[in-house]
Amino acid sequence: MTFSLIFLALGVVAVLDLLDVFSVGAAGYFAAALATIGLGLLVGTWFGRARWLIALGLVTAAALGVATVAESYDRVRGVDGNVTWAPTDYRDLATRYENNFGDAVLDLRGIDFDKKDTQITVAINLGKATVVVPPNVDVTTVADVNAGDATIFGQHSGGLDGRLRESTDVGPDGPGGGTLRLYIHVNAGNLEVTR
Repeated sequence: MTFSLIFLALGVVAVLDLLDVFSVGAAGYFAAALATIGLGLLVGTWFGRARWLIALGLVTAAALGVATVAESYDRVRGVDGNVTWAPTDYRDLATRYENNFGDAVLDLRGIDFDKKDTQITVAINLGKATVVVPPNVDVTTVADVNAGDATIFGQHSGGLDGRLRESTDVGPDGPGGGTLRLYIHVNAGNLEVTR
């Protein structure tokens, strides 16, 4: 019975994933299976014959750990040298982009942020950081430039010297179109956020 419920739970997660209700990775599927196995073990304490679920639970827990580590590694895009990141689908979007040396461009114009609340961190050690956002997304930028200048939606700030600068721009269409919160740190170099 527990084995059948595992497939039912996986089917529900797959339907939610395909309908874009939730963005579900491999870890979500293993978590649903592990929760169902845990429920089966709980019921098995009263009715017995659930010992084989322990082995299945251990294997599923190990797979969940591996999937979680793999997904978290995939959510950070790091590189050295000049780079342009241009994701074209919301599922390809990383939560953190890093570059030690060189200019980095994060082009988000191919992403539909409508009805989504997204946070992205960009960390540049030495070089210029350029972030280009779609015209209709509401953007709050928290900028931290230790040595250099920042131009955020046409507003120039020279020499932030490590002071945080927070600004919000709702775009030419006004509020709506999803929200994007950018945390940008540039150790030495310049920052530009534009549409």
